[in-house]
Amino acid sequence: MKEASDCKLEGACDGPINLFNLQVAPDLLSACIHCGLCLPACPTYLATGHESQSPRGRIYAVMKSQGGQVERALDHLSTCLGCLGCQTACPSGVQYESILEQVRPALAARRSWPARTAMRLFFRLLGNYGLLRLLFIPVRFVQRLSLDRLPEVLVRLCPFLKGTWLGRLASWRQFTPAVPVHKSLPARLAGQGAEKPVPVQFFQGCVMDIFYNQVNHAAMKALAGAGLTCNLPRQTCCGALAFHAGDVDIARQLAKENMAHFENLGGEIVVASAGCGAMLKGYEHLFAEGEPERARAAQFSRRVKDFSQVMASHLPPQPQKRESGAKEAPRVAYHAACHLAHAQGVRAEPEAVLNRLAAEGCLKRVPLADAEHCCGSAGIYNLLNTELSLQVLEAKMDSLQASGAEVVVTANPGCLLQLEAGVRARGLNVKVKHLAELCRD
Repeated sequence: MKEASDCKLEGACDGPINLFNLQVAPDLLSACIHCGLCLPACPTYLATGHESQSPRGRIYAVMKSQGGQVERALDHLSTCLGCLGCQTACPSGVQYESILEQVRPALAARRSWPARTAMRLFFRLLGNYGLLRLLFIPVRFVQRLSLDRLPEVLVRLCPFLKGTWLGRLASWRQFTPAVPVHKSLPARLAGQGAEKPVPVQFFQGCVMDIFYNQVNHAAMKALAGAGLTCNLPRQTCCGALAFHAGDVDIARQLAKENMAHFENLGGEIVVASAGCGAMLKGYEHLFAEGEPERARAAQFSRRVKDFSQVMASHLPPQPQKRESGAKEAPRVAYHAACHLAHAQGVRAEPEAVLNRLAAEGCLKRVPLADAEHCCGSAGIYNLLNTELSLQVLEAKMDSLQASGAEVVVTANPGCLLQLEAGVRARGLNVKVKHLAELCRD
């Protein structure tokens, strides 16, 4: 996440990009030499074959928009996953993330008033964990009675409803897993087997703890098993969904709250959600030079570690073989979450943890083609651009099916949601798991 702190709520920006007319600093755009090496790394280009859906096509549209013609450029940018695979592949060092993040407030400003109001209310709700859990109790009740299928049934009976909000609800159902009964995380879980357990602070996340509460439990137990005393301090939403939607003011407020909660607590801040981790590590860039929060944010972000980073640094010296007679180890493929591999640059650590589990006989690794290609989730992208999201997912499912894996493991709740949707749609006998769950199996 690059500098975005100057972007105001309504789209004005005092930095290199003017969000009203997309007047971009020439050196930011001229870094792109239009070589096309980004194309094989761009899931939306691979799904559509359209140059306008590629990184260089989007940059070109921004260049052509100079002088006030912004709608076409914003149309192209609105379909970008923000996976940053292009930035990893680019030989010229194009700061694509900087362009995208600073344009998102302009995309937010284009939304209708009801849509933007609803989204802002939702982002603020994510910061209130107690209320969020209460609101998802009726969702679980609706799911158990299969009432969530009603919009889908109505659209099937009345096809003309497909283009309405009812049709949208029907399409969203596929991305909503069964909401589990919430079990409160322990306030403290003592480290095991260490003379002086190292204290760490666990960041539970909002979406992660609602849909994948069992992953948080597994992560805390795995950390404790590695000899770390895992604490659960007061906290709020990381702000990633609000920031990616262009509501920078909400993201800044949530960042300030989290910094206050963790400031006087010692130890690393461990995150099991790659999306949360990328956001927390980028807090510094939410604040401009000279703002008092910037130095505090930089100090906060240096403490943030992904779950895999902490586990990899606390692996025992030698593998511990499983007992003989245990059931055959499953074939496991690894899908690298974009916000872990591309945004955070964390690649070796999850591989190290999986390789250790394989050495201990807990699993058999199988390769997944294009493992670092986006699955199409990208925060709330699958809700805003459902059709294109599913096209991107198809490529990931082709790779997964060809791998012969019995389990696909990843490190982000959005990826878990998306991969589960793909597995259900294809009827594959594949389990979707978080790395933390493998560490506890």
